[in-house]
Amino acid sequence: MKVARYVAQVLSDNGIDTVFGHIGGFNADMIDAMTESGKQKFVLNYHEQASAFAANAFAMVRENLGVATSSGAPSSCNLVAGIANSFFDSVPCLFLVGSVHTKAVRKSPEIRQNAFEEIDMVSLVAGISKYAVKVTDPKDIRYCLEKALYVAREGRKGPAVLDIPYDVARSDVNVEELKAFSPPQEENFDPIDVHEFVKTLENAKRPLLLLGGGCRSATSRQALGELLDKVAIPAVASLCGLDVLPHDHPCFAGFIGHYGNRYANFALANCDALIVLGSRLDERQIAGNKDRFAPDAKIIRVDIDRVEHVRSIAAHVSIYSSVENFLKTVLEGNYQGLHFPKWHDAIAGWKKRYPSHDIKLDEVNAHNFLNAISGYLPENLVVCVDVGQNQMFTAQSLRLRQGNRLLNSAGYGSMGYSLPAAIGAAYAQPDATIISINGDGGLQMNIQELQVIKRDKLPIKIIVLNNNCLGMIRRLQERLFDDRTVATVQGYESADYSAIAPAYGLQYVKIDSADQYCLMKDLLNSPASVLVEVILPQKIMNNPEPGAEIDLQTPLLSETENEQIKMDCKF
Repeated sequence: MKVARYVAQVLSDNGIDTVFGHIGGFNADMIDAMTESGKQKFVLNYHEQASAFAANAFAMVRENLGVATSSGAPSSCNLVAGIANSFFDSVPCLFLVGSVHTKAVRKSPEIRQNAFEEIDMVSLVAGISKYAVKVTDPKDIRYCLEKALYVAREGRKGPAVLDIPYDVARSDVNVEELKAFSPPQEENFDPIDVHEFVKTLENAKRPLLLLGGGCRSATSRQALGELLDKVAIPAVASLCGLDVLPHDHPCFAGFIGHYGNRYANFALANCDALIVLGSRLDERQIAGNKDRFAPDAKIIRVDIDRVEHVRSIAAHVSIYSSVENFLKTVLEGNYQGLHFPKWHDAIAGWKKRYPSHDIKLDEVNAHNFLNAISGYLPENLVVCVDVGQNQMFTAQSLRLRQGNRLLNSAGYGSMGYSLPAAIGAAYAQPDATIISINGDGGLQMNIQELQVIKRDKLPIKIIVLNNNCLGMIRRLQERLFDDRTVATVQGYESADYSAIAPAYGLQYVKIDSADQYCLMKDLLNSPASVLVEVILPQKIMNNPEPGAEIDLQTPLLSETENEQIKMDCKF
């Protein structure tokens, strides 16, 4: 059996039926083997970065590996953004890189390049992958492939990269003689003291859960729901954990961090017991002063990555465990008599006083638009959002329902993510409604993928929040550079989306008044591929915007209001 055919078979045995990428001379054998055997559908993207982002989204929605392939140096280098995204957001992906003939590989690092389109991809991605190797001997393919599949999915998930020279892909191997990979004995999780966990809640008046990306599996979601049925603990979410709990759940208390909802940050600042579930607590969550991060709380931290336990915030209790294992274990506890009504009432009061959307609907506003269309969202939905103001508008104001997913480039933060991610999500869950939310700047970074939507008849709803500038950096320039807006307003121009949409065979809808928000109800239930352009004022802001601390966001509240928040917690 040829190596290429063997790879296709192993991927199929692992439930992988879709591969994204671009074809070239060095990976043509691999793609031919996948499609000729019928084991995989190959989705041709028009840029490899898009393939990588699509694979990321596919993995998250399917809860299986996402796979992308490339050919040669320029093609493979284009995957790097998606490899980094997979690494930083802990997404299990396999990247199959076709490369030059093994005999043409440079023999010395002093040689800049020997073969056409040659590059050392293993060295290039070493710092942003869990496992990367060049397969130079066909007999190593089973070991390397099985190890890649294992490493990508074990522990804290992430990317594996296999560089397979085209002569290796064409080689014949005897499958029975191939050396297998034996996974190492996995380290046992820390023991979990359920009694101590229950005691922590018994001693608390203002307990809080912080939901991170480590909570996103279907098993974790179910276990979390069962725990909250037993004991109603308010829960805030990081950017990666925003879709873990439905936003209409009585325990959901909002999005935290620099751009978080004020009420969520108030809950974090004033809790007296904090259980952090699978969140790395990065600088955008804790802001500049660690001492103001849940200063009065006993912190219990659950994470599958031991490194995260010893950085950022010092926890009173650190538990090495998956969130799934932790939640399943603490479900055994007795929570009878544990109620926190006054704490829930305080948070509900803050939600009412400090919503991110504005009650005024007389002009188009990104927050109001996203809040309004939240009422039209179906249950079977995947929302993919880009990076910039549009990302924070969505995190602050879109209200997710049961069964909704929200995908974004959180740690890597790449503009151009949303559109190809929506394509990956559409292939992962064909019966779902898929929404791609973009800024006018980010959409143009992978705009060529509109052709995939047209070609493959994907009924994706593309929303462009168009304020005709690069809004987040424009805000920075206003604050730091006396409003000198070079390259964000001056020298920047948005595209004519009314012309672009028909060029790609898409329906075009323009929304430039608040009374047109209701058009989204029918559009979201339409089988058509639609590009919706929402015309916004150029100078728009997120609500709230970052301040000196996460509970001191701007615009600053009055001293009276701050005193009232303290009083709300005195019970």
